[in-house]
Parts: sequence; structure tokens; C-alpha cells
Amino acid sequence: ETEVDEDEYSLPADAGVGDYVMHPWRSMESFMKRLIGNFGWRIAVMMGVNYLLIKGLMMSVLGLIRLSYCKKTLGINGTQCQTMQAIAQTPWAIKGAFGVVSDAYPLFGYHKASYIIVSACMGTVAFFALATADNISVTVAATLLFAANFQIAVADLLCEGRYAALMQEKPHTGSTMVSYVWGCFQIGSLVAAMFVGPVAD
Repeated sequence: ETEVDEDEYSLPADAGVGDYVMHPWRSMESFMKRLIGNFGWRIAVMMGVNYLLIKGLMMSVLGLIRLSYCKKTLGINGTQCQTMQAIAQTPWAIKGAFGVVSDAYPLFGYHKASYIIVSACMGTVAFFALATADNISVTVAATLLFAANFQIAVADLLCEGRYAALMQEKPHTGSTMVSYVWGCFQIGSLVAAMFVGPVAD
């Protein structure tokens, strides 16, 4: 597999105004060339979707609308909301167990992909039910939120394992993948923060 050892982009010694204006774009272009050259476009897309849309956007939306959802939709007090949240967050506390299970017992011949797909189906149903169902009980809401967090936690864990293994195989890439993953996560969180207010209202 081809490895790209291209250095990070830096401004030329005689940089002009145009060079400074184009610096962010050229730096990003250089970064993406290194990322795709070393890890492949499939890994870049998979990590981008997971950390931009799933962990970045979806997890941030869940956290930001929680109080509004408890008060306006479920009609419960703060104590009950905290209890429901504790139940919903359980997958994050036990996600290490998911990693052990996926490593020991491949599903349909795959250690990661099948588990991610199954959890994604669970999460999709849960998000759809949360968005469309009226007059649901606190127990049902907690169960659906558990399933939604289960999807995010499983995808996060298994993707972490995948890119950690790739980084170990290619130590010369340094922090390229970690920077990409966290950049996608922060962008997803920012997008969620921008639109979740009107949605919650």
C-alpha cells in the first residue's frame, strides 16, 4: 500500500497577500492528501461520517435537547430527567465490554462492520421513534435513548479500535488521523449547537 510522507504545507519565504489568503485552503489540501494517501479514502469517509455525523452531530443533539425534551415532551421534573439520563448513558459506561464481545465473537464473519450496522439499525429506529412518537412513557423514552446511545457508543469504540490499529501500523503518520477525527467531531458539535435551539423550541 502506498505511503505518503509529504511534509505539512508551509508558507514560502517570500509569501505575499495571496499566499496568506490561500494558506488555510492549501494547508487543508495538504492534510487531506496525507490522510487519504496513508489511510485510503474509504477509511477517511468512514471516520468522517462517524465522527462528524454520528458522534459529533447526533450525540451533541441528544445532550443539548435533553432538558427541553424532558420538560416539554415527557413532562417530568429534573430528578426524573437525571435518572432517565443515567439509564440512557449506560452504553458509554460498558462500551469496553462491547469491544471484548466484538473481538471474541465475529458477527456474520466480521468483527466490527456487522456490529456497527446492527447498532446503527437500532439507533435509527430509536431516533425515529423519539422524533415522531407522542405521549410516550418515561420508561419507553429511556429505552429509546439507551438504544440511541448504544449506536453512538458502539460506532465510536469500534472506529477507535480501527484507526488505532492503522496508526500503529503506520507510526510515521503521527497525529494525522487523531486530528482529523477530532476536527470532524468539533465541526459536528458546532453544527448541532447552531440549529438545536430552534428545533428544541
